Amino acid sequence: MPEALIKFAFEDTPQNYKKFANHSFWKERFGDIPEEDVRFKWTGFYEEVANALSEYRHNRAALVTWIQETADKFDLSYIQGKDLEDVDPFTVIGMFNRGMTDENRKKVATEFASFLSVDVAVPDSFEAIPILNNQKSWFFWGKGERNDDDIDNLWALFEVAKDFADEKTEDDGAQFIKLYNQVASQKGIRWNLTMGLYWIRPWFFPTLESQSQDYLASLSIKPELNGPKKSCTGSDYLLLRDNLLLRFAEEAFPVHSFPELSLHAWQKPTQKRVGQTITWKSAVLSRVKDLCLSKSSPLFSRVEFKEHYLEELQVMFPNNNSAEFSIDSNMQKLRDEGEIEFISGGQYQWLGFDDGDVEGVPEVEIKAEDYGIENIIKDGCFLPQTTLESMLSRLKNKKNLILQGPPGTGKTWLGKRLAYALIGQKQPAYIKAVQFHPNLSYEDFIKGWRPNGDGRLSLCEGPFLETVRQAQQNPKNKYVVVIEEINRGNPAQIFGEMLTLLEADKRTPSEALELSYRQEDDEPVYIPENLYVIGTMNVADRSLALVDLALRRRFAFINLQPVFGKAWRDWVNSKTEIDIKHLEAIENRMLELNAAIENDDRLGVQFQVGHSYVTPAFDSEITDVGNWFKQVVETEIYPLLEEYWFDDPKKAVQQKDALLKPL
Repeated sequence: MPEALIKFAFEDTPQNYKKFANHSFWKERFGDIPEEDVRFKWTGFYEEVANALSEYRHNRAALVTWIQETADKFDLSYIQGKDLEDVDPFTVIGMFNRGMTDENRKKVATEFASFLSVDVAVPDSFEAIPILNNQKSWFFWGKGERNDDDIDNLWALFEVAKDFADEKTEDDGAQFIKLYNQVASQKGIRWNLTMGLYWIRPWFFPTLESQSQDYLASLSIKPELNGPKKSCTGSDYLLLRDNLLLRFAEEAFPVHSFPELSLHAWQKPTQKRVGQTITWKSAVLSRVKDLCLSKSSPLFSRVEFKEHYLEELQVMFPNNNSAEFSIDSNMQKLRDEGEIEFISGGQYQWLGFDDGDVEGVPEVEIKAEDYGIENIIKDGCFLPQTTLESMLSRLKNKKNLILQGPPGTGKTWLGKRLAYALIGQKQPAYIKAVQFHPNLSYEDFIKGWRPNGDGRLSLCEGPFLETVRQAQQNPKNKYVVVIEEINRGNPAQIFGEMLTLLEADKRTPSEALELSYRQEDDEPVYIPENLYVIGTMNVADRSLALVDLALRRRFAFINLQPVFGKAWRDWVNSKTEIDIKHLEAIENRMLELNAAIENDDRLGVQFQVGHSYVTPAFDSEITDVGNWFKQVVETEIYPLLEEYWFDDPKKAVQQKDALLKPL
């Protein structure tokens, strides 16, 4: 994609607009999507409301009058009776982004459209829009508690943010950072500021409320926290935004826009472990929040906290003989993590009080993408449809499947797509991917003792048992555990007694077994019928052990081989525009190489080189086919051949040279 844009801009090469518009990064806004399947239709309405609201920046008296009339009309009690003299734009938009029913949100939004003369349709759904806690719906504090310019600063940032999003000039960027930093230091502001920016330009600004931060953390992405109250600065915020835009352009990244990121953040199931005892830290933080919200103040004392909650926490943790010490130590942890701050004289401040503490998003039906065998083929699988149907049938009946084959045959890629096809929808939340390695143990994968925040050991469930619990609680859904390189660890030791429960005819409560690690009140465990396991094996790796025979009996094994031919050529040609003549030449050379490997007594078919090596990534722009193929051979295939013929290096060089003959 970048190369195509460069050629379009500087070499007058005609642009493939359709391909550009349907790239994952732009598809939601400009792609060929049927009207009924278009998501995030609300974004246009929100942007137009923000545009129209600018007309009242210098006519706020009229705006305040309308707000009070609207509050009376729709019984918005948090505004009624308030001596409201001024207001900022984010608080205004927050009037229909609070905890209320969709029906009421539409009514208030319709009132906005009428007042502001917005001609974009009021949205029917509000998916992927974080909303304010009804107790924290203001972006500024009362007149005696705020600075004189707090509301003016919010309006200034509101205008600059829109200009920056629409024009993207360096001057606007610098001004945005300056104003963001000013506003971030004001009372009533923390992460709710990013929510407001997302409302007014949802395709340009990310929201960083707690749910979105948790989702980003699951992707190993975290904002820098160089701002006040352990939040980000304007520079931190834009740096995170730029980094996310780069990731959105990656086909394999799970989301490709800020609205989609927010949607996934709220769609992602809670990761709390079933049956896991709540931690001291989370218990203390939860009660700090309750105390501050009940007082409508972020300030509290340790003595006050203990008066309210010491007895309750002692009941919650009956085996803890030093509850007061645990409260103190976890207060310190919360200070270290930026949740609370010590003021003076025994007083603390809950920093999250200024977040507008997000209550949730409206409950909307999230339409997942249907997925079946035809989608696997469309995504780039070159196996016949009948073969894929047979694989899926074996998975349904046997419950456990292992895809084995030479390197580069797309085992993991196919395993995840078979999981989607089994589920019937592209639902990443129902798939748990794990990689086995020599150090993985039963305690890691199933259940074992691990240190907790109190300096003690807790009995914690691993990813497999977590998925078992999810499947038991949601019997209508199918869940899949995908285990990459299952023979790189010791499967029999890692599964333990679960090995017996994997059998398809033992998927009932009557077959439940006691786990090796358990507490007195733990129930025996069984694997439900709606949980499936897909493993992958690289049979060419000499360092890996043979799979235990007991494990083999519980899995169906599917052999994958390199797949070239017309299906491969046509797909690569359609996605990269490499001409068929070059693809035929590459195919013939790969077939010759694989024939040499197969006929070598020390190797064989399991050491062949898979088609994935010469299948470019989706939407790759390859302008010089010869140079691309040369790089693949020299940096990917040749190192593999050196390993194969480690005792005959001339043979490896000979095969490399045969591949690199001019196309």
